[in-house]
Amino acid sequence: MTSGRRLVSPQNTAFYRLRLGAAALSLLAVISAAMALNAAYDGVPEVVAHRVSLHPDNSLIAQVQITLSDTAQVFVEYDNPEAGKFVTALSEPGTEHHIPVVRLRPETAYAYTIGLQAGNGGRAYGPAGEFTTGPLPPELAGRQSRAAGRSTQPLITVDWKDGHNTWYFLWDETGRIVWYHKAQGAGRLQEASWGGFSIRQQPNGNLVYIRGGCCLVEITPLGEVVDWLEADADTGWPRHDFLLLDDGRILYLNYEKVAASTLVRGWDADTAVRVEGLRSWNQTEGASEEVWQYHDTFAPGPESVELNSRNWPRFNSLSVGAGGNWLLSARNRNQLIALSPDFRRIQWRLGGPDSDYEFPDPADRFYEQHTASQLPNGNILLFDNGSGRPAAEGGDYSRALELRLDAANGTAVKAWEYRHRPDLFASWVSSAFRLGNGHTLVNFGVNGDVTQELTPLVVVEVNRAGDEVFRVETFSADAADWSYPRRYRAAAGLTSLMGETMLRPPSAPPGPAQRPADGWWRQPVRDPAAFSPHLDGRRLVYRKAPCAPGEIADTFLLHLYPVNPGDLPEERREYGYENRDFRFGQWGTIRDGQCLASVPLPEYPIARIHTGQYIPGGERLWEVELPGPAMAPAQ
Repeated sequence: MTSGRRLVSPQNTAFYRLRLGAAALSLLAVISAAMALNAAYDGVPEVVAHRVSLHPDNSLIAQVQITLSDTAQVFVEYDNPEAGKFVTALSEPGTEHHIPVVRLRPETAYAYTIGLQAGNGGRAYGPAGEFTTGPLPPELAGRQSRAAGRSTQPLITVDWKDGHNTWYFLWDETGRIVWYHKAQGAGRLQEASWGGFSIRQQPNGNLVYIRGGCCLVEITPLGEVVDWLEADADTGWPRHDFLLLDDGRILYLNYEKVAASTLVRGWDADTAVRVEGLRSWNQTEGASEEVWQYHDTFAPGPESVELNSRNWPRFNSLSVGAGGNWLLSARNRNQLIALSPDFRRIQWRLGGPDSDYEFPDPADRFYEQHTASQLPNGNILLFDNGSGRPAAEGGDYSRALELRLDAANGTAVKAWEYRHRPDLFASWVSSAFRLGNGHTLVNFGVNGDVTQELTPLVVVEVNRAGDEVFRVETFSADAADWSYPRRYRAAAGLTSLMGETMLRPPSAPPGPAQRPADGWWRQPVRDPAAFSPHLDGRRLVYRKAPCAPGEIADTFLLHLYPVNPGDLPEERREYGYENRDFRFGQWGTIRDGQCLASVPLPEYPIARIHTGQYIPGGERLWEVELPGPAMAPAQ
């Protein structure tokens, strides 16, 4: 076991030094530097010089330049009481170091401490200091966003297209932007202006994304383009989705332009059809090869030339299914296609024409879906956009939909769904992904009313019961005409951007209390004649006057969402909240025509409270969200 010695006390390196005042900060900085520069431990060299600067192209990346008296490895701890505490990965040995510090919030002050490790394992902590990040770029600063609750995921990857520009960025678990990148073209198509699509992280930490109308692009987390596959007649046109394969290749959806007359005799030779398929990119060899073409398996139908600018069949997602097969979502056919692992045959089709599965309940059908995936239990999860859904099946609304497939009987039945209340209609783009803890991350990527008014885009994380544990609503004040904003996907899975480790998570605000009252936030459903709950210290008080016995006969809903999910009883952690539903007689009384109940709350910090009244097995009579009691200070 290696030993270490802290040359600067924790009190001097923790961020609460910033609360001591400017004079005290200056003194502490001098003491810290002096101690570091005049001490060495177990062969750990001295820090001769260091300075911090912001990355010239990204205000959320700091660069710590360090010069040592001898060879050693270094790391940097950095801290803000609200944004969290992190430590960078250990550097390679050397005397000159440039350490990127990432996962930072905009316009936020951080304290940092330099750590050193010598070849013999000796460790020490050296100089400390402070830096402040810059603002977001104007295009991102112009969007408005509010978050409620706390995600169970440390990082969420999202995109944002507004006009001709597409941005990728990361939210932390409280919905704050902690990294961004403006999508770029490459090669001769550097100025390509189509939207961005999927983005995924390579094992080496680099990020790969599709730039519409251009290419597949690989960047470092610092935004430097290191490789790209340029779209042309030979490589096809990368579109919508791709997978990083275990052998290092990239399997991607693409289309090629084919004269309609080559597909069906008598069709117009001047009409180009975008015929889609799969190709793989071998970055080591710089080669792309065709793997599978849709028109080799399926005969052209009316959708090949009549729908969506002649895209056939407009694949929009690609995932690995059970047994290593490939699951493709064909939007124009309202269909999922399972392709065998060797790409040689169709194993089954779900939805649309010639489906291998029937829907006993027509309301379980999906329309112009996105992000289809097969879950470990064999069920299918997708985002059902609902475009073209018949009125008899509910008409225009969108949802996350999980279907249970019965291969023996050839049926597909709804196993679970999430519908926003009130319904949202995301007619295109959008996503739904199942998280490792059983929650589902749902992105309503456009809003059906967005061309008429400034309506926010919504991302929610919901538990199995359909309750929201995390919510972000975003809109752009500059949205107009065709350039209105849209979000292709919101996905989780990243735990680190450049090998950094979280030492203390960010503190989440009591989300609902942050919602502005200007009307564009979704307002809670509430009956004016209902109870008026309010906080009184660590108790939640319900009051109604006048009040009759019949008004307290139904069950009271009480869900408590903690600041720290670890405070929940173990059996409730998968749901993200503590259920304290109760009957009025347990905590209340009727006196002089007034109903009054006082419910004690647990001692742990509560971010938000969801309460109301419902008929068991039936409708909710009223409901409201409240901010929880004051949160404990960050440790």
